[in-house]
Amino acid sequence: MANKPHISFRPSVELDAAIRAAASKDRRPVSSFVANLVEDALAAKQANHQHSEAA
Repeated sequence: MANKPHISFRPSVELDAAIRAAASKDRRPVSSFVANLVEDALAAKQANHQHSEAA
């Protein structure tokens, strides 16, 4: 099994609570929820960047 990259950060208490609540609502582990959230944000940023270059 390949090693997965590990990124660590310390969110504020409020952000931590919001992340945990959202992950719980989706019935997913926090790590999976955060990974998907970051992937979606990066994809949106890239799409926005490409859209602004085309204009």
